[in-house]
Amino acid sequence: MQDLSSRSLDENPDLTARHLLLKAHNRDGLPEIAIGLCFLTTAFSMWLQVAFPPGSLPYREAALVLGVLVPTLGLGSMWAIKKVRGHFLIEQEGYVKLKPVNLRFRAMVGAFAFLVAVAMVFAIYKRALPPTSCILAGTGIGGGVLAVYAGRLPRYVVGGVVMALTGILLAFSRVSLEKGFMILYGSMGILSFTSGCVVLWLFLRRQADGGA
Repeated sequence: MQDLSSRSLDENPDLTARHLLLKAHNRDGLPEIAIGLCFLTTAFSMWLQVAFPPGSLPYREAALVLGVLVPTLGLGSMWAIKKVRGHFLIEQEGYVKLKPVNLRFRAMVGAFAFLVAVAMVFAIYKRALPPTSCILAGTGIGGGVLAVYAGRLPRYVVGGVVMALTGILLAFSRVSLEKGFMILYGSMGILSFTSGCVVLWLFLRRQADGGA
């Protein structure tokens, strides 16, 4: 007997198509590579703000990186992914069915993130943590939950949990906001870029072996 989610997919062709597209979108590692590059670029701009005094040329260039280069990379990466995938990947491989993350597990991750967020707000209210810590923790938790919800694959869950925990640890370490963001985005950029490269390599290897 099919569960409710499977029955809904079978009865709604549009929902089925979106479900397959979401799985296909994440199976070659290209989105993770793009996200990793965006994160690393953001971390680099934060490093400029940490390493150079306010008002210096590198410090001002950091604002340019954040305001222009990062959004351009975000928008341009979607175009690049579409072009690369359309010419080399999807047309040759088609769609494959991947095993999504269990809905109950995703709900548990979301509940955990909510409880941690409440605890962080309470700690700030009691003045146990400065408000900047809330920004770091909130960014880590919010980004982690978004990764789990948007990716819906085990590797995205791992990345989301790592991002949330990193944000929480940075909050309690009381580092400056610039250093905290540099560490958070830098570590997640390396993780996402490496994961994407590994997934892409495995994908191309299967393609070279004839899709086996």
